[in-house]
Amino acid sequence: MNRSRYIPFERNRYFYGKLLTVRDFMSEQTYFSDKRRLVNRLLHGSGIVAGLQVVAVDDKSISIETGAALDQLGREIVVPSPVTIKLSQLDGFTNNEYAKNVYLCIAYDEKGKEPVHTVAGAAGRDGDVSEHNRILESYRLFISEQSPSPSAQEYDHLIEDTSVWYGDSQVRVLQTVPRYLEPGQVFDLRLTIEKTLQTAHVEFEYEPEWIGFEPAEELQDGKIRFTEPTDGGQTVYKRTIRVRALPLEPGENRVVRTIGAKSGSSRLIVGDKLINELSRVQHSIEISEESAEQRMIRSFYSRSLDRALESPSDPCVYLAKINLLQMGATYVIDSVESLPLQDYVVNSTMLYKILLSQGSITREAIEAVISGEPIPAVSAPAEVFPDLKEEFRLFEGEQEEQKKEEQAKSGVVEISILPPPKKKWYHRRERNFYSEEIKHGLGSGPVFISAGLSDEKEETEVIVPEMWNRRDAVYCGDQSVFAKSEHASDLPKVSIGYVYYPKKGTFRIGVKVHGKTERTRLRIRWWAVKADNASEDANAEGTLNEHSRGRQEAAATKA
Repeated sequence: MNRSRYIPFERNRYFYGKLLTVRDFMSEQTYFSDKRRLVNRLLHGSGIVAGLQVVAVDDKSISIETGAALDQLGREIVVPSPVTIKLSQLDGFTNNEYAKNVYLCIAYDEKGKEPVHTVAGAAGRDGDVSEHNRILESYRLFISEQSPSPSAQEYDHLIEDTSVWYGDSQVRVLQTVPRYLEPGQVFDLRLTIEKTLQTAHVEFEYEPEWIGFEPAEELQDGKIRFTEPTDGGQTVYKRTIRVRALPLEPGENRVVRTIGAKSGSSRLIVGDKLINELSRVQHSIEISEESAEQRMIRSFYSRSLDRALESPSDPCVYLAKINLLQMGATYVIDSVESLPLQDYVVNSTMLYKILLSQGSITREAIEAVISGEPIPAVSAPAEVFPDLKEEFRLFEGEQEEQKKEEQAKSGVVEISILPPPKKKWYHRRERNFYSEEIKHGLGSGPVFISAGLSDEKEETEVIVPEMWNRRDAVYCGDQSVFAKSEHASDLPKVSIGYVYYPKKGTFRIGVKVHGKTERTRLRIRWWAVKADNASEDANAEGTLNEHSRGRQEAAATKA
């Protein structure tokens, strides 16, 4: 039952005296399974239904929890019990190159079980002949060393257009733009750079060639450019460029415009290597006064049935992206990112609850639809007598009070503390590590920066080995005061420093690791506090007034 074509449907017609054969019984099963899978395919899509989270158990093994998913043919994939397995035991894992990113995939699989002797099949054959009495609907886990194609993300092609500038086992550069825009709309052109942790420094740039678009932000040297931070430590970088669609010409209602690059201007540098074999990327974007949402819905429902049932040759669901590091002649799992494509099958009840909590729908409207009554309209507030103070304030032209600026920000940054390999045997291991430049969000000017080691428990944090127990705490200052107490932590001893750039409103965190540790990353919780300008001005003004009074009193005494 691995067919990708479920239509037309055909069911048995029973009548007295009908001779039932294997074909009839198989048609009975196929009729119902094909209908169910067609509904799954067209109404629910593909992706994770529940569970199937992936975590690293040790340096070479992973664990998959129980769960369910739907593949691109509408077939149910169920993992009934947790699975722990070494990467080297999975199909598709090769040992020729360890410094890479691999993807854990799951696919639907059928297996025969309960072999039984068959009398009919033994006619004319020598020896025992058996057939399987049952078919087990199971699953197959395997490793893909190729990054998933942008087309693997279902329905994304109806919303945005993603093209690949360059891709190999070490580096991949993608560019994404919306498919539908309105005149004058400002949007994000996104560059995504994927690389392995042990790949050298990456730089990419090109000179844009746009028809009907203009940059909404200043481009350095007129080029779109990405330069990996010197501290590195990440496998995915994103660079966002703000772009504006120009207005339509008089008499135009709809036009298709392009975003591309000037021939020969694209350049990718990986370490000391210049890569010239880049694809020629050109996006076509439809500009119209009609809203983008309406055009997306129309594109979705205008698909033919054959187009809606299209699926890859080997349907599967991507469960995790696993970053590997090369350690001598073997590999080590550095990190595991569950569901890298964010493919979920949304439950209707859950979607209703989310919309209800966000205020997109109301209980009164739902009850009115169920009862068949008209949907209650939102009544306008009753007109009240105007406030005289407000009227006088407007008459005098007094401006409204501006919203008070935020005075404090906080965030978490991860810093890789994996030391680079020693160039010479007598060189010492580098123990100083630095974060990328962090924007605190309080604008330019002086701020106070503070930070500490974060051991917080968060649902969205990167998965870490179970041996690293979380205490849901942040450790600041000298930790020796907590030694041999119930408050002591197993975090490494570090020194933390900061570099602050007041004009840019950014800062950088550096850590120095004292001693050996099994950890490869540190989580740093930072705080940025800005002084209240109003209070500073008031204090300064009061100080000046005191000095002025002192000078006047001294002059009067001399007189």
